Amino acid sequence: MNDSLIKMLILYCLHRIDRQRTIFSIFHLLKGKKSAQTIQDAHFFQLTNLFHTFTDLTRTEFEELVLEMEKQGYLEGFPHQSFRLTSDGYKHMELFFEKQPIPMSLNGWKFHQVTELFWERLSLAVQVVSHLKSWDSKFIPIQRKKELHSWLKGFIQRTGLNREELGVKLYEELVDCLEEYKENDPSLLVLRLTGYQIIGLTTRQAAEKMNVDNDTYQLRFIALIHYMLENIQENPTDYPILRLFVTEDNEIFPLTHSAKKTYDLLKKGFFIEEIARIRRLKSNTIEDHIVEISLNSSSFDISSFVSTEKQKLILDAIMASNSKQLKQIRQFIPDANYFEIRLVLTRVGEKI
Repeated sequence: MNDSLIKMLILYCLHRIDRQRTIFSIFHLLKGKKSAQTIQDAHFFQLTNLFHTFTDLTRTEFEELVLEMEKQGYLEGFPHQSFRLTSDGYKHMELFFEKQPIPMSLNGWKFHQVTELFWERLSLAVQVVSHLKSWDSKFIPIQRKKELHSWLKGFIQRTGLNREELGVKLYEELVDCLEEYKENDPSLLVLRLTGYQIIGLTTRQAAEKMNVDNDTYQLRFIALIHYMLENIQENPTDYPILRLFVTEDNEIFPLTHSAKKTYDLLKKGFFIEEIARIRRLKSNTIEDHIVEISLNSSSFDISSFVSTEKQKLILDAIMASNSKQLKQIRQFIPDANYFEIRLVLTRVGEKI
């Protein structure tokens, strides 16, 4: 049984959570489950980069991988679906990532809502612009979704460029965006693109072409897309064409859709109970949204929910417990509720 990337990533995540969560918390993280617990775990255990990176992974496949690693002696099982790395498992994980590091540009949480959309728009635009530039209108679009075709028409109109100019500008921006990318070969993306008299490769074909397994290719491909998104976001004036591929308002925002709505109401001065009533949700759900907002915005003021004095007491309890498990922390400060502890954890986050 080989030390595959997905196995080593599971070991890496297990090492991070250090038996403070069940093994299935890792499954939910890699799948990109948008629950309050999974989002918090991603931040608390410094795993936001891996969020939503293996969406096709099934629970059965995950369980089989865990069982294989147990048989290999990489994992040691404990009650309540808890595992930890053996010394042998840690050694294999370290050696694996020394040779094949997790891409620094990978940022699953920040870009999980726009990664697929960006790729779909980019692949369709490259194909269409390439054929337009060659005056060939007889081709089958690589993307079939009607909303993508509608977006493309609007995109071409918004650029205000003729077919020749658009082809040149798009090519120049792509080259400029990718030429500084040193982590991996830009062929990861280029091989997938379809254009005039060029048929893009499938994921499996591209992986074979680059002599890597499918999981490795997938992670590197996603990391490359994230690099592009980060580059475009940080330098929008350098990419007037590519920035139109992100969202309709050219904004990348990592909050879930529901949390955004709650945030809008918070900024208007509504309290938790009022927001719950307006949105017809439970107060606990609104609290989950507030924790998510705090995780994603260091400037978000939590003092209206937890007094400064109480924040200090909770912080002392967190340090004393040396844990990110709410029950353990609360044993040191029983007059604090779980919502208050979770909020303070967003401020210490990855420091403990």
